[in-house]
Amino acid sequence: MKIRFLLKKKAGQGSSGLIYVALYFKDQAELISTGQRIHKSDWSPVDQFPKDHRGEVAKAITEVKSRISKAITRLEAQEEIVTPFSVKQEFNRFESERITKKLASDKKQKADNKSVKSLVNDWLENSLFHYEPSTQKAVRESMKQFLEFLTKSGNGGIERGDLNESIITAYERYLQEKRKLANSTHGKRMKHLRWFLKTLGYDVNTIKIRTGKKEIIALSDKEVEQLEQVDVNDSSELQKAKDIFLLGVYTGLRISDLKRVNETRIIDGKIRMTLQKNDKEVTIPLLAKARKIIERHGNRSPRISEQALNRAIKTVCQKAGIVTRLTIRVNIAGRDTDKEEPKYKLITSHTAGKTFISLAPQWFGLSPAEVAAIVGKDLKTVLNHYYKLPLESAIIKIESHEQN
Repeated sequence: MKIRFLLKKKAGQGSSGLIYVALYFKDQAELISTGQRIHKSDWSPVDQFPKDHRGEVAKAITEVKSRISKAITRLEAQEEIVTPFSVKQEFNRFESERITKKLASDKKQKADNKSVKSLVNDWLENSLFHYEPSTQKAVRESMKQFLEFLTKSGNGGIERGDLNESIITAYERYLQEKRKLANSTHGKRMKHLRWFLKTLGYDVNTIKIRTGKKEIIALSDKEVEQLEQVDVNDSSELQKAKDIFLLGVYTGLRISDLKRVNETRIIDGKIRMTLQKNDKEVTIPLLAKARKIIERHGNRSPRISEQALNRAIKTVCQKAGIVTRLTIRVNIAGRDTDKEEPKYKLITSHTAGKTFISLAPQWFGLSPAEVAAIVGKDLKTVLNHYYKLPLESAIIKIESHEQN
């Protein structure tokens, strides 16, 4: 196969022409463009090559010819038939791959030259829209803490290319030793950082996520009655907190879904909705007590923020006499320790749903599978997480046995 350069001029393009590599074999011929143009006066018809053998055009077309020779070598190694057409096909395929890799390399190089701070801000601005607002807020808090660490450690202006494992490890230690975060919070911070680093192509496999065992706090049947009976009519916020918390106790819904309860989602005496957290569809019978709360607030759930609820419900529960002291296991700065608190201080919006799950077998005779179906949770989660609770029904049975 003969390989040579060829200068071709098209009408209307002046005195310059485009240089091709011409492939000849018997009566077959193919042209491959080098992408280089040259004035006719700078081209040697005798040598079929630029007069300036050391010029940029000469270097560029020589490089193209070299890549064509490599295409021929690859075809021969694969025992493929070598023709001008097959060589051109192999060359074009390899060129497409080479250009794709170069674009990716250029993109990575461009990212490497950007500051981590700007990359974080771009990610927070453009990539969190598919998360729930509460998750977005948590991610922003995590990334704010990461940027604060970079500034304090003298890496505030660090570029992506300089971000390495030692910096990430130092951040992990900072969260534990300086910020003294519990394992659960530490884990959230590192999880959110992993989400960000993945978008940069960073290997996150070395980043371990710590988990903390959450204490499962739920109200007993007697404590639910105490809460129902407590009078907090003198405070609008406390009354709303009491009502929406009890609505969670009666339905098992999370606060994010309780806020969405209105007359359009109540069909045939049942709440029907798609849960925000996992997109599962649930159908929850509306108890008379729950219906009264909804009717009292204009056929919808009470309007109160989760932050206000978590603050106010503690006061409501204290007024209700839910003051039993509990010893809980907490993790501080990576260390587990026992802590004693009155129960009302441990109650949050999550306690409502946990109470429904723990009392549903006693109230309604539901099996764990039926409870899981009602609240839209995985059965394994219900069994392993929530039913570690010492249910009031079990206590009653034991006490009843002792009395006999």
